[in-house]
Amino acid sequence: MKRPSLTGVLRAILFLFLLLSSAAILYATALNSRTAQTLAESSLESTALALSTSAEGALRAGWNQAEGEIRNVLSDRVVAYAMIARKDGTILFHTNPGLAGTRIHEAELGEWLRSGKTYGRRVTLGTGLPAYEFNYLLHGPDGKVEILRLVLHVAQADRILSDARKMWWTVGAVLFLLWGVGIALERVLTRHLRLQAEADRREHLVLIGQMTSTLAHEIRNALGSIKGYTQWVDEKVEEADPRKKALAIVLQGTERIEALVNDLLAFSREENYSVEPVDIDAILHESVVIGASGWTGKVEFDTADGACVTVDPGKLHRVLANGIRNAIQAMGDRGNLRISAQPEDRQVTIRIEDEGPGIPEAELPRLFTPFFTTKVDGTGLGLAYSKKVIEGMKGEIELTNREGGGAVLTIRLPKAE
Repeated sequence: MKRPSLTGVLRAILFLFLLLSSAAILYATALNSRTAQTLAESSLESTALALSTSAEGALRAGWNQAEGEIRNVLSDRVVAYAMIARKDGTILFHTNPGLAGTRIHEAELGEWLRSGKTYGRRVTLGTGLPAYEFNYLLHGPDGKVEILRLVLHVAQADRILSDARKMWWTVGAVLFLLWGVGIALERVLTRHLRLQAEADRREHLVLIGQMTSTLAHEIRNALGSIKGYTQWVDEKVEEADPRKKALAIVLQGTERIEALVNDLLAFSREENYSVEPVDIDAILHESVVIGASGWTGKVEFDTADGACVTVDPGKLHRVLANGIRNAIQAMGDRGNLRISAQPEDRQVTIRIEDEGPGIPEAELPRLFTPFFTTKVDGTGLGLAYSKKVIEGMKGEIELTNREGGGAVLTIRLPKAE
């Protein structure tokens, strides 16, 4: 099973942190909003209850003496209007004196009187303004029960609710900023880890290069002696001598070792690039002549006229020839090799597509690793060298499977200005 990368783990942790932080902020804001609403309603109810008990206290002195004091109590500016009525609905007192003596005609009045409970509710005044209605049972000194109805202005309480609703805009801005900073941090961390991984890879390649360079030179020195002596002996031995065949096998082996040494030296040395504008169509045709020499299959070209790239032509020629050679080896003697080059934004994308068996999915991530190969007689340095050179020319390279079978080598290079 594939292990998650450090970048993926950090991204998951950061996303989880942002998610939990956002949930906590939203929960706290919703809780504060509900608390603000409860406090606003409680404030209205407490104010109404305080005015009602004050009016009830004044009423204990008798109606004739208490009317003036009740009017003073209920003249608070928070009161929209107030009235006191008998059980039958006749109004005894009203902050609007012209309504005294009239009757209340409400269907729920009798039901409320039977319940004997104090209650408050939100209402809308005839002027269209919102208000809070509070109904309270007054108990006079003579045991009579009157109805006290207070209607309070709710501007102050609604201001509290309005401030609580505005808090959602602030929370939205905070969350937007939080996620923005989180995403920016994720980008910075990802870029840092990628650069760190690239630096580690380059350091690793430098160490490999130093080791392989030393090893290759030592092998080349010893191989030169072996090859030279074998060739000298081969020249002295008659064609009919059975030792001739053994000497040919030795020479063939030294040639393979020599090819490996050359690949090691090419991969390990520090590259210098002489970049210049190059006609991609011309260099592709030249690479086919080298890479597909003697092949009996069919080669198809699809290149844009005048497409030029800024590269080192010699190094690109070697990479393309190696890619074409690999594609042909995958297909065998027959098949269709399709080569295309098309401009895309500021790059030119080259694709070398074959009709071979493709690449096992498990091997795809390791294709450009030095010394990893899927061939019996391969060195595992061809693709590693290609990646090194293409990236050194500010390009990109990848090898993937093609839909319908086969593989496709994709190379993206800077377009010549």
